[in-house]
Amino acid sequence: MQERQTILVAMDSFKGSLSSAQANGAVMEGIRQINPNQSIRSIEVADGGEGTVAALIGPFNLTRRKVTVHDANGRPTEAVYGHNKKTKRAVIEVASACGLPQLKKEERNPLTATSFGVGQLITDALSSGARRIYLGLGGSATTDAGVGMLQALGYRFLAQDGTEITEMQELTSLASIDETRVHPALEDCQFTIICDVDNVFYGPTGAAYVYGPQKGASERDVVELNDRLIHVAKVITEHTGIDVQSIQGAGAAGGLGGACSSLLQAELKRGAELILEETGVMAQVADYAFIFSGEGKIDGQTFQGKLPQAIGQFGHRFGIPVILLGGSVDAQIEHIRTAGITAAFSITQQPVALEEMMQPKKAYDTLKYTAANLYALWMTMR
Repeated sequence: MQERQTILVAMDSFKGSLSSAQANGAVMEGIRQINPNQSIRSIEVADGGEGTVAALIGPFNLTRRKVTVHDANGRPTEAVYGHNKKTKRAVIEVASACGLPQLKKEERNPLTATSFGVGQLITDALSSGARRIYLGLGGSATTDAGVGMLQALGYRFLAQDGTEITEMQELTSLASIDETRVHPALEDCQFTIICDVDNVFYGPTGAAYVYGPQKGASERDVVELNDRLIHVAKVITEHTGIDVQSIQGAGAAGGLGGACSSLLQAELKRGAELILEETGVMAQVADYAFIFSGEGKIDGQTFQGKLPQAIGQFGHRFGIPVILLGGSVDAQIEHIRTAGITAAFSITQQPVALEEMMQPKKAYDTLKYTAANLYALWMTMR
């Protein structure tokens, strides 16, 4: 049997520092410092968050389209999504419209933040002919149950007296949903949610309690947000007959997962699995001798359906060693090994402030250095 020769490099982004492509570049440069002739295959990857459009640009033959929409605080912002007019496909990242990184820490307010801009992106895609829309749910600044997005698509949320609810703070007064003015193209559109979490809509493992604090919510805010989600879920169930709380991943992106699953009849797909499938990684499995993957922080969440876990399972299935590289590693060895991963390493070589480590050049150089050392070690053991 012919010996496997190619190294697969499939790094997820280091949020705030390096994109998937940049992280891949650092690892490849490190490898080639040791062996310029090494055969390497590099793929941009994502699991529904930052980088999802970039990862699917090639496989879906997408063209980037720039649109001015509202950010989470209602201000104009430029967002980009991918579109293929011939296949009528579009790939949209929620974070490009209402992303948490777009806001300064003091600007974060999930009590008022809206996903309206996401609906504007979907509207533009529909008007441009898209009828198969993939929606990456990672990185949102919102916990509005997807109401803002649906409002931009023509859904009306009404109080008991028939007045329209326009502010997120009014959601506990929601009594009914009106679909008479929704975008007509929605009837012929198929939605796929790209998601890497299993969180339910509300409750201790729901959108508010798990993700609210990182979006700027105080303990008191979290309770209020959770109450809103409970109420919205009740009205959605009355309107559609679908129990939103029973949908796996409904709590993703502040409840957008539930809104899409119930009112847009979206199917949910694991982002990592979709990316690996569409990029053709498995088609060349016989070539891979070794795999580098990783992300900015390797911790317990990494092993709850995120891309590095999917890469590990893929490697384990075909007997390929998988090494994870991260800005930090805070995971138990049993979690790492159970996921099929050979080992995980932090690229931080010495005590350094987080702010310094997240500088793109610093992150790139340390990632390159670590990859070079591990590759050299692997070479001596072949």
